[in-house]
Amino acid sequence: MRYFKIVLILFLCMSLSYCVKSRISTYPGFNYEPTDPETVQVFNIAPTVEFEIIGEVEGRGAPAASWGRVEGSMRKKAASIGGDAVILISNREPYSGTYTTPSSGNVFVYGNYIYYTYQPGTSFAMKRKHIIGLVIKWKKPEESL
Repeated sequence: MRYFKIVLILFLCMSLSYCVKSRISTYPGFNYEPTDPETVQVFNIAPTVEFEIIGEVEGRGAPAASWGRVEGSMRKKAASIGGDAVILISNREPYSGTYTTPSSGNVFVYGNYIYYTYQPGTSFAMKRKHIIGLVIKWKKPEESL
């Protein structure tokens, strides 16, 4: 039973470390049909094609999550309100903690003497992912009369 609890705790820690969340805010007055998340594009600068801003999307990820997973989650949320693309306006990595690898060492005996080596662990800064973007819809060209 004790090992079951340890395995369960390790599983929960691993599953939460890859956690990705997104949140969407729709601007009033826009009501579009959902689009395909695979067709939603992500831009770092505003495109030259005419568009209208229909909402904002925010993506958050744990330190172990990839930027691609965070953007993929944002694409799904943008597609749910009919967005065609997302323009990233803020991309931050706030500090969330430090991970230190375990220390290691060796001990050996030579004659009447004991020798040992010691290597301290290495510390790494862990940073979360946090992205904010604008959800846009392409403007359709005016039909000629």
